[in-house]
Formats: sequence, structure tokens, C-alpha cells
Amino acid sequence: MMDNGLSKSEVIDFLVQSQALKFGDFTLKSGRKAPYFINTGCFDDGTKIAKLSHFYARQILAAGLGDVDVVFGPAYKGIPLCVSTAMTLASHYSTPMSFCFNRKEAKTRGEGGEYVGKPLTPGMKVVLVEDVVTAGTTLHEVIPVLREKVGVRIAGVVILVDRDEKATSEVSAVKQAEAELDIKITSIVTIHDIISYLSRENSSKFTIDEDLMKRVKTYRSEFGAS
Repeated sequence: MMDNGLSKSEVIDFLVQSQALKFGDFTLKSGRKAPYFINTGCFDDGTKIAKLSHFYARQILAAGLGDVDVVFGPAYKGIPLCVSTAMTLASHYSTPMSFCFNRKEAKTRGEGGEYVGKPLTPGMKVVLVEDVVTAGTTLHEVIPVLREKVGVRIAGVVILVDRDEKATSEVSAVKQAEAELDIKITSIVTIHDIISYLSRENSSKFTIDEDLMKRVKTYRSEFGAS
């Protein structure tokens, strides 16, 4: 069980059954050839995104971030995450928060600007919601801008899955981002949780077989941080 009362098995079952977690041959944005892939674009209907938002909401509260002003989602996959999480926090956990997300390119007409949702002002406490951290690229792009240009305080980051892979050093991308950006990143589940759970009989109806496990171990031996 997790500290927030949510079992990791429930999250992993959901990832498998929604087909957001896939095993096969995938080329990641980093160029790495991976035997597994997490695609949150598969949370493509109201039922799935509603359930996902509960995972984020509970993790935010368990991490002690219930007093932040804004849930921020980096474009594009962070957009439905921040909106649905803010809705769920208000409707199910009596914790109202605003939401905000950035545009990839600033809008020059109409209301203009780089952000949509709650206007960000200096001093606001913000929690970021992200899907998966592999190299931490998005965090390194977004957080300095929010801090230096907008002046908000980053209270923390909540991610769905920590792949626990090396970035540019021997430590994981998450730990490297935490050190370089001076932030706390909390994951709902890690790749270790996923591999451990799916390597034995479980309720997801999927089990990692011997051949796939060999490929996973080979990949982890090259790119895994621990």
C-alpha cells in the first residue's frame, strides 16, 4: 500500500488495462531502444482520465502539497492532467486549487500570453503534474521559466511513473533534476514497482515472461540508475 491509501497494484493494473503501459520495441525521445513504454495519451476518455486524476490528487495530498495555489501541467500531455486533477481535488477531496498550463508558442492575438488558466503571479505556490520522467527534459525547460520569468514557487512535482533511468550522470534523471532544480519529485509508481508486480501472478491479467524479462534486465543494466 502507498501512504495515500492507494495500492500500487491498483495503479499498475490500470496502466496495463488501459494499454498505457506497453511492452515491445520502442524508440524513446532520448533515442534509446526500450522494451517498455508508458503512453498517457491512452487515457483518452472521461472514465480513464477521471480515474487517473484520483491517483494524482491522492499523491499531491500525501506529499503534503494540499496548500498550493495552482496545479500546473506542461503542454501537451500535462494539460488534461492539471485540469482533471484540479477538478478531482475540489470535487472529491475538498481541496480547491486552480489550474494552469503553458502554450508551446505564445499567442499573439486575443488575450495573448504563454499560459492558459489561472493567471500566475509572483509568490504563488505551484505543483507540477507530469506523466513520465525519462531524461527530465521538460522539467529543465519549464521550471526555470516559471521561477525566473513568472516568479512562482515550485512546491513540488508529481509524476505518474519514474522510469529510474540515467540522464547525463550515473544517478537517475529524477534525482538529477531534484538536485539541479532544487525541487522534490514524487512518483506514484516506479518502474521497479511495475517490473516486480508484473513478474509474478497478478490481477492485471499480464505477466512478464522469461524472454521479456531478459530484455528488460538488459535494458536496465545499460540505462537503469539502480
